[in-house]
Amino acid sequence: MEQEIIIGVAVAIALAVIIGVHSWLNKLVNFKMDESAILKFFGDADGDYKFQSTEAISANTNISIERVSIVCSKSKAIKRNAKEKEFWCLQ
Repeated sequence: MEQEIIIGVAVAIALAVIIGVHSWLNKLVNFKMDESAILKFFGDADGDYKFQSTEAISANTNISIERVSIVCSKSKAIKRNAKEKEFWCLQ
């Protein structure tokens, strides 16, 4: 009986770890895909405008405005304009 409890707890812990790792990897992959699309947009954009608005990025990448803000804030390759809150450029 005691051995069955130990096996049950071990299986539960293993499942929790697997689900946690899967969730973390899923978030990482989604972030990297969105970041890649935004970086491609900056690469394809005309050189006339260094900074791009959140709305322009969203419209050209088909990523929601909220998600663009989150990705740009977390990305190490993108920085926010110091004067305008929702304008971004490459580092």
